[in-house]
Amino acid sequence: MLHLTFLFLFIISSFSATSRVFGYNDFNVNNAYAEQRGEKASKNVIVTIPKGSANPEVDITKLAPRQWYLPRQITVQTNDTITWTNNDTEAHTVTSGVSAGIESLMNNKRGTPNGIFDSGSFKPGQSWTHIFTNPGTYTYFCTIHPWMEGIVRVQGIQAQNIPNYPVDASGKRISQLPMYQFTPDGKLEVGLSWDPGVLLTGKEISFFVTFFDRANDKPNLLPFDFVLIQNGKEIVRLPSIAQVGMNVPHYVFANSGPTTIRIENIGGAKSAFAEFGTTVYDNPAISSQAASKIAAQRNSANNPSNNLFRVSPLTLVYVAYAVIFGIPAAVAVTYFMYRKGII
Repeated sequence: MLHLTFLFLFIISSFSATSRVFGYNDFNVNNAYAEQRGEKASKNVIVTIPKGSANPEVDITKLAPRQWYLPRQITVQTNDTITWTNNDTEAHTVTSGVSAGIESLMNNKRGTPNGIFDSGSFKPGQSWTHIFTNPGTYTYFCTIHPWMEGIVRVQGIQAQNIPNYPVDASGKRISQLPMYQFTPDGKLEVGLSWDPGVLLTGKEISFFVTFFDRANDKPNLLPFDFVLIQNGKEIVRLPSIAQVGMNVPHYVFANSGPTTIRIENIGGAKSAFAEFGTTVYDNPAISSQAASKIAAQRNSANNPSNNLFRVSPLTLVYVAYAVIFGIPAAVAVTYFMYRKGII
């Protein structure tokens, strides 16, 4: 019985050791299931902090620039994991932001964190792991030794699935732009197209809205609301005016997903509208944080909503028509009254 117990313990320990050697851990098991589902398996990449990194006078690699993190620059895919292992004799951090460079030895600057990730201090022999879920370029440094710096470039997996043609809300190809749709009363035909044809986050999109009146071809000074709805939520409403049947609103998307484009309140009538669908994709060239920042800046500049003197487009239309027809009418009445001797 004792021999059987020792044999059982030997088998368990051997299996455990084999698992450690060949990497049969939860990470690899999850990847195996992911591959069975047809998904891309994520990777776990190791970056080491070599011995001597805490001493800026030590040339670690005999190469330039010095590599305080090995490798100093690394490229991974979204959802990949990087593990930093401290092989030095002192504690270090892995903190996203801009390092102070080797000049920090003279000016005592400490670098500038940006808050995206921060390991905190971890001791010799310890490791720290971070999963990169968003594409982009991330610089990082050690807050304790601010001359240490590294770079992580994250490539977007979704870029492989981005089409090179316009699509509808379900991702199916749109055969032709512009698309056309009649308002429910059948009086107006609304056309919509956009440029560039593939909508990416963080990139300005120009939408071309056109109107065709069956009776008057292209209506003049036609007010309407340009509305964007993404993932079931209204993200923007722009009161606009079509001049000679056209208007070109601009917008930068901060987030990806199915998007509905509605042309509402055409001519001031709530019942007059047209609806179109498309899809916005994550921009593989920039991070989601950068896309959000660009969107906030561009949309604020293109469509200021805090203007105290902003007048509704419908009011402007009435003013315009009052000027166009009111002045000639006033002149005619004045002339008539003058000829009659009234004035």
